[in-house]
Amino acid sequence: MTYKTKEQFIASKGLRRLGLVEYIKNLEHKGLSKLDVQAELLKNKVVASPRMLDLDWRFYEEVKDEVRWV
Repeated sequence: MTYKTKEQFIASKGLRRLGLVEYIKNLEHKGLSKLDVQAELLKNKVVASPRMLDLDWRFYEEVKDEVRWV
């Protein structure tokens, strides 16, 4: 499914996941590599642990091409 608006994404995936996707997309637009983005997520305590980093990163990888509003 392609998400053209934030509202569609929130209804399907939830508000927390919206923030996560926007945060990661923003870091990627700044030119950070995958490893740098993951380090920022841990450093800024966006994710609570390396285990959650893995789960959240997998989720992001699944939906990043479906997000159209960013």
